[in-house]
Amino acid sequence: MKIKMLKTIPGSIDGVTVIELQVGTEYTMTDAARGVRRAAAYIRRSEAVEVIESTIGDDQVAAAPVTKARAKK
Repeated sequence: MKIKMLKTIPGSIDGVTVIELQVGTEYTMTDAARGVRRAAAYIRRSEAVEVIESTIGDDQVAAAPVTKARAKK
């Protein structure tokens, strides 16, 4: 989960090591339950918001085959 800080606070991205989380900075929380719980706590206390990563333009979708109408005889 990725979060963007709304406040500068002492906190942790892995639930173990305490660092200063800077306002405006995006942090990738660990995928472990501990990191997800920390992210949820920051969001709940309005100290951060979740960053939704867009995948627009990243995925290439195969074009559907186009059939041309045949001319009448």
